[in-house]
Amino acid sequence: MVDKEIVLETIKKMYESGIDDEVVQQTLKDIGLSQAEISQYIAEAKGVAHEPTSPQTSPEPKPFESRRAAAEEKPDQAAMHTTTHVALEQQAAKTSELLEKIGGLEKRLRAVSTAEKVPESLASVNQRLAAMEGKLRELKAELVATKTIMEKILETDRKVLNRL
Repeated sequence: MVDKEIVLETIKKMYESGIDDEVVQQTLKDIGLSQAEISQYIAEAKGVAHEPTSPQTSPEPKPFESRRAAAEEKPDQAAMHTTTHVALEQQAAKTSELLEKIGGLEKRLRAVSTAEKVPESLASVNQRLAAMEGKLRELKAELVATKTIMEKILETDRKVLNRL
């Protein structure tokens, strides 16, 4: 059984990272949740009141080999999801740090613009700002690339697991 709080936090982080509903739903299916549970968790994570869906028929029992294989895959899936979440949290921390630095830079620029400085210092500030803008563009490109790679990894893992 999965911990409800962990699942809700994971869903919220996935949505904050810009992951689509379909990917979130498939990920929850991969950890063994039913469609009703998935709908309930997603609704709760989004803060929407969940209306119970009509009862679904129980899935037909799996043959012994496929059930055993599914049970053996659970730890691998958990490790894979944990790794993905750690990487997402690291990216979120880097993004937060960058936003803090940008906020500090904005404060400094406001202070510099109000005080009368020598044109040379303004040229220096403009050069540093241009360099930071370049670094920001690079970081943003890296974040987008990392997100794309993680989504592809999740999709590939999902395909591999579905083939098993």
